[in-house]
Amino acid sequence: MVQRLGEIVDKVEVVLSRLLLVLIVLLVFFSSLLRYLGYPINGADTVAAALFVWLIYIGSDLVLRQDRHLGVDYLTQRLPIRLRKIVMLIVHFIVLAFLAAITHVGVVLTIANNGRILGDLPVSYAYVAMAVPVGAALMCLTTVTKIVTLICNFGRVD
Repeated sequence: MVQRLGEIVDKVEVVLSRLLLVLIVLLVFFSSLLRYLGYPINGADTVAAALFVWLIYIGSDLVLRQDRHLGVDYLTQRLPIRLRKIVMLIVHFIVLAFLAAITHVGVVLTIANNGRILGDLPVSYAYVAMAVPVGAALMCLTTVTKIVTLICNFGRVD
């Protein structure tokens, strides 16, 4: 069940990331073109930047889920498998603590920016700030899943 939920979240994140990227590219392209023609779109760069923030946080969870973050495993690959798994567990718990702190700070940031306006647009900046706790919470869930999987497979030799 947890694996199925992870697959659904993964698919939603992929679709959302692709959609956000396409929207950003189209928005910036047409904004530049119309600005060149003398008809600028007010706030297009602000919206593109806000969408980019969401893309970064959603993409970060995708990358974390697929173990594609940059890492140096030169030393850990030389450890015995059991010790390597212990080191991975410790690292995952440290990452989880950091992400939990980021989630908390992100909620505080979102609440603090509730009254702030996004550039020239009549939209609250909280919608942009909300990407921080949402993305960090998604990464927390991914990290917890990794910890549970690692513990369940601890005795196995991979």
